[in-house]
Amino acid sequence: MSKTKQRKTLTIPVFLAVYISVIVACIALDQLTKYFIGIACEKHGTIKILGNWLTLYWTTNPGATGGMFSNLAWNNWLFFFMTLIGIPVFMWLLWRSRTRSVAGQVAFAFIIGGTIGNAIDRIVFAKDGFFTGQVRDFVRVEGFFGIFNIADSFLVVGVILALVAIVFVDHDSLMWSLINERNEKLKQKQEQTDENDQADL
Repeated sequence: MSKTKQRKTLTIPVFLAVYISVIVACIALDQLTKYFIGIACEKHGTIKILGNWLTLYWTTNPGATGGMFSNLAWNNWLFFFMTLIGIPVFMWLLWRSRTRSVAGQVAFAFIIGGTIGNAIDRIVFAKDGFFTGQVRDFVRVEGFFGIFNIADSFLVVGVILALVAIVFVDHDSLMWSLINERNEKLKQKQEQTDENDQADL
């Protein structure tokens, strides 16, 4: 039995209910942590979680994770168009993954939730024009290249899961495509051998 036939696919209503809930949960967790940790850091300053290795350090960031693109004069429009184009694309990829793998479904739900979470900051806290609000960051890891937030974490985990799905897990992943191609060549070679043996008889 093929891998595709064995795969169980969620019905459309259940699929929508599950992953809309996942996306909403990602956004809610991101916004709530930003709100409450912002209050805690304002009161206590830097909060040590695991010594100096993991701390909560409140800052705002006009760029992407680690401050990337923060010096661009038009970075607000860059992030706006990335969000405007990215969300529909990721929604389509989420829908496409419905018949492929749970890893892909979770991946793109996380990416959508993380993207919207940071976009909310850029809209709500805008001061100098449209989409100019700075993203609230608070997680600092010793040796890591920047300070990040929960939305960034969902984005990173989502990208990793998406790569795992595309390369290994999906029924049409790169790995399964190579395996199926190899099996097909072996099958053709065996059939050719059988034909030659039959001819010799």
